Amino acid sequence: MLKQTDTPETVRLSDSINDEEIKYVTVRKTLIKKWLNSLDIYCELEDVPNIALLGSGGGERAAVGMLGSLHQLEQDNLLGSLLYMCGVSGTTWCMSSLYSDPDWSLNKRCDEVIKKLKGPKVNLSKAVEWLKLTKGQNQDFNLTDFWGAFTASYFMKEMNTRCLSEEAHRNSTNPYPIYSAIELELKKLDCTKAVWFEMTPHESGFSGLGAFVPTSCLRSRFEGGTLIEKRKEMDMVLLQGICGSAIADWQRDIAEVLQWIWDLLRGYESMMLKENMNMVERSGKVKVCECVPSRVVRCVSELIKYAEDPDPLKTREVITTLGQLLEGHVSSKGEMLWNMDPESWKRTSLVERKKFIETVSLELILSPDSWAKDWKDKRCNCNGQTVNWSITNCWIFDGWWILENISPLVNTWEWGTTSNFLFKVQDARVPESMQLKEKIHLVDAALKINSPYPSVLRTSRKVDLIISLDFSKDNPFETVFSAKQYADELKLPFPPVNDDIRKEKDHPKGCYVFEGRHPEEPTVMHMPLFNLQNCQDEDEIKKESEKYKTFQLHYGAPEIDHLLEKAQANMRNNRDRILEQIKMAIQRRKKRISVAQ
Repeated sequence: MLKQTDTPETVRLSDSINDEEIKYVTVRKTLIKKWLNSLDIYCELEDVPNIALLGSGGGERAAVGMLGSLHQLEQDNLLGSLLYMCGVSGTTWCMSSLYSDPDWSLNKRCDEVIKKLKGPKVNLSKAVEWLKLTKGQNQDFNLTDFWGAFTASYFMKEMNTRCLSEEAHRNSTNPYPIYSAIELELKKLDCTKAVWFEMTPHESGFSGLGAFVPTSCLRSRFEGGTLIEKRKEMDMVLLQGICGSAIADWQRDIAEVLQWIWDLLRGYESMMLKENMNMVERSGKVKVCECVPSRVVRCVSELIKYAEDPDPLKTREVITTLGQLLEGHVSSKGEMLWNMDPESWKRTSLVERKKFIETVSLELILSPDSWAKDWKDKRCNCNGQTVNWSITNCWIFDGWWILENISPLVNTWEWGTTSNFLFKVQDARVPESMQLKEKIHLVDAALKINSPYPSVLRTSRKVDLIISLDFSKDNPFETVFSAKQYADELKLPFPPVNDDIRKEKDHPKGCYVFEGRHPEEPTVMHMPLFNLQNCQDEDEIKKESEKYKTFQLHYGAPEIDHLLEKAQANMRNNRDRILEQIKMAIQRRKKRISVAQ
């Protein structure tokens, strides 16, 4: 068996946290004690409260909202209070960027990430280079790999290839990071105790089961709890893909992935054309590339853009052009609509038109040979000239690689596949279904609970105060009620949550405090992103929620600035309440210790 210098490469079955995390948080608490002293708050080290900051999911809205919240916590000198930082979905995108700097909480890393978010996307060639390398190394290559590359390059604007375990030997300058996912099949079986999966610099595994492996061994093959084949650890690009893959469970919304692929091709076609045209024409004029694949990409992108537009005229002309380009390279499924005259097209329902557009876009994605031959043959017709592009200076070969290698994955719809370290582990705590399968599927934890409560509700972490930042699009209380249900099912301490707050879902306040009744129960501060304190009224809350959708093209600089300010305002408005709850957490900590004694 392979050996590691400081971590046994075996499955650990225990409800306790591992020794390395204990060391980290112990040192971190000495820093928190110094921070408390700086505010003239004095207590013994054993009375320093365990405070966890939770960030919910919500795509780019959550990533930007988390960034703004952390930026304001730093401005208000509150970052020093945090022992744990936990995220799901979009929040993990923010965390992965911040933690690339070992001392991010002490410097201007937040500003750097904000600047990147407003900057240009990562060059497509870099994303495809990562995908090619990953495909060559990973026998389980699937849609999550594409999603990770897309997320990193398109939203976060960086391809960070460090591994999470590389943070294992850092000092305790930052809060201890916990990333969250769930196991897809267990979610479908509604297996609450086994479904939640957490990843930290030291260990990864099932929070409720108490089953873990060293994070450096997460993708490796185990049998009966023992390592039998060491494989390369996933990097942060793939981790972002896993944590943010909410669409993995949306078989009915396969069109969502299709849209991202078409938008990806269209976006880079527009961006890179300017550079490539300079090689053909030095006049400074930028003209549209007229090769068939480029024109098809533009047409399909337009169709998808107007798929839900009630005006049929916006799509009719594009349909006609696309039909001429494809010259019968589509199946008979859409033949009637292809040949339909404009008046008949107008009379079709929006549902019929949308279904047709989805069918066409899927067929084209799954059969690129029928229309993208110019890309495959490395030729491109621009301005009437046929150009043989060099592989080093043209994006179209990257576009072809995506069509050839990613498109088939849409048909199989496989996400988050990795080796199951519980394969053939004979233990009562491991469900039989987990003992029998060699592979598991890790996906976005928001599909179960859109906030990482399960990780901090582990009794071994002894969290006293949970600051829950909710970036959800719809009901801002769904996460806390889901967490309460999870805790009740697993008989974990959780404070009472007043059911009456459901009436305030359309006009929430900026902060709700659910106080623990007993020393072992944490207090929860629940903070919805858009609320009556940072918005004028219910109408503005609704407007903001509709403006920042979870799945849409990335926000522009003005939208990012506005969202950052909303998140910062919420933290500013509640600074004093946070400090008040920190002081109360110290008192609960003292009671917890006295009860234990």
